Amino acid sequence: MTLTRRAALWGMAATPLVLAASRAHGYAGDAISPGEDFYAHVNAAALEGMTIPAGRSDYGQFDIVGAQVTARVEALVAEAVERPVPRSAGEARVVAAYRSVLDDGAAERGLPRLKHSLSRILAARSHREIGRLMTDPRSSSLVAFNVFPAQGEWMVSIDQQNQNQPMLGLSGAIYAGTDARAQGIREAYRACIADLLALAGVGDSARRAADVVAIETAIAARMWSPERLRDRRANLHVMPPAELSTYAPGLPWREMLRARGLADVARINLGTDSAVAAQARLFAETPVDMWRSWLAFTWIRNAIAVMPTAFRDRYWRFTADVRGGDARRPSREQEAARFVNTRLPMEIGALYVAAEFTEDARDRAREMLTYLKRAMAERLRSADWLDPASRAEALAKLDAMALKAGYPAATPPQAEIALDPADPSGNLDALLARDWQVQRLRLTSPETRAELWYQTPQTVGASYSVLLNAIEVPAAILQPPFFAADGDPAANFGAIGAIIGHEIGHGFDDQGLLYDSKGILREWMSPAATAGFAARAERLAAQYGAFEPLPGLKLDGRRTIGETIADLSGLSLALRALQLHRVDHPVPGSDERVATRALFRSWARAWLYKAQDSAIRQIVASSYHAPARYRVNGVVRNIDAWYDAFDVVPGDALYLAPAERVRLW
Repeated sequence: MTLTRRAALWGMAATPLVLAASRAHGYAGDAISPGEDFYAHVNAAALEGMTIPAGRSDYGQFDIVGAQVTARVEALVAEAVERPVPRSAGEARVVAAYRSVLDDGAAERGLPRLKHSLSRILAARSHREIGRLMTDPRSSSLVAFNVFPAQGEWMVSIDQQNQNQPMLGLSGAIYAGTDARAQGIREAYRACIADLLALAGVGDSARRAADVVAIETAIAARMWSPERLRDRRANLHVMPPAELSTYAPGLPWREMLRARGLADVARINLGTDSAVAAQARLFAETPVDMWRSWLAFTWIRNAIAVMPTAFRDRYWRFTADVRGGDARRPSREQEAARFVNTRLPMEIGALYVAAEFTEDARDRAREMLTYLKRAMAERLRSADWLDPASRAEALAKLDAMALKAGYPAATPPQAEIALDPADPSGNLDALLARDWQVQRLRLTSPETRAELWYQTPQTVGASYSVLLNAIEVPAAILQPPFFAADGDPAANFGAIGAIIGHEIGHGFDDQGLLYDSKGILREWMSPAATAGFAARAERLAAQYGAFEPLPGLKLDGRRTIGETIADLSGLSLALRALQLHRVDHPVPGSDERVATRALFRSWARAWLYKAQDSAIRQIVASSYHAPARYRVNGVVRNIDAWYDAFDVVPGDALYLAPAERVRLW
């Protein structure tokens, strides 16, 4: 689960904290004591001076750093374009793709190709033909094909909600919404679809647009809930491909597998299995002509970046209306840079690392990782609710956990494609085909955990993969305010250290504990150890379930439990890792309490975040994370050292009696 910028605002019924949290998200600065609201105590001044950008409903520390990285990527691409000779084959691909997107004449010249593709779609006469069209990398599809590790081997994964090409143009809740805003967005979307189809020369565009919205509404209604999606057991359903037609009849599975080059695979993992079965029934029950409409539109939408100007302008007007109409339109150069960053991510990553990342930063980050693993090993050895066998496997899992910092050790095997600066549409097709080829090769030439990265070096985030038992910490997050190679260790451990600890915690949260040291889903903890963990997790979920970010709006502590466990684990591990680091790197005159306070403040600053009520409601309704105030306040109140560092006492809003504090890792 990737650590995201989404945070949680704080609230607890029947305490003074509710009053502090409900003052229209206002902050009283130093007037708020650490024990009343630690998040606001640290961030008040910054929040007062922060402005949410036009067209956004929220903005936080991750967005701020992300915008800086985006600007740097744009500059690096511009510099590459100006060089007389590319410095590498990867840079040559970046330059060619960028120039092709900037060439409006090339986009216009590509329109006949689009119309030819649309005519092929509109000529489809059967569900079987529609199914084959869905396997084209340009197309949206009711199911996604990927190659992931499963039960210790690389396996084809088919699921419904892990989409490289989106099947929905709106967020799921909008399709079912009955309020005026949801109805207005759906109508604006329908009008946009009709106009785009008409621009492409598709007849009867108004009716087809209504069909598209109807299909997407039906698709959204059959998707799994967020709670079901994060259930790892529910997402493991290994079967021979022949069983697909029995379990999920309706889709032409044999033809779709053959078109993807998967006719000979022995086993597949059907994730989101009941959702796939429901979508397969929808596929069979929906008239072919409605699917023609949907495929024609998604073919356009998925390639909007390389469409002629009239298409891009119309789609932008729709997205701007959804944001509120005041968002600033990116320049064409920015759109081109976004395209190459999305479609050539590792080539851009190489440019970013060469210009912005140092080996010293990588070495310092790796050193922090070793201290965090030492801290976790201590916790596993001292957890009195772990029996010897469970403890041994947990330690083996920690020992096997790969910690990858900065950028991939090697790039995956892939075709050395040449891109044409005068053919943006053809470049997109070639890059989409290459993406699938990279995945397909994993079945015959598996990548090692060190080689495979799910994130790019220019990603401002971190992640843990239960399937690989590996943590990724990209180069872009290894910068202030999260990390500084020559910075204060306390500040580093409080920010990036706790973020890395968060990812370690995911290996041992309610879902991570389902996997053993080899990434195999099995019951490896004893019933007694499982019960001991569950009791602690339930207490933590109950704490978060009492938080009320807005009047009458409470968090779902069970849905957010994985992220909550990871947050508490991360900061606890960071604190102990800092203590271990200080022993090995003594600083004359350094004060332990000062360092501890700096660590906690750094954690709070990392989650600086401002949001409109609409964003908070969206997070509470659908996010796995609590909204930012609670990711700070909800964690620190469970750590004994915080009370000592900031003199928090009974009667303070955040105070928990020692017996009520949850201690996991």
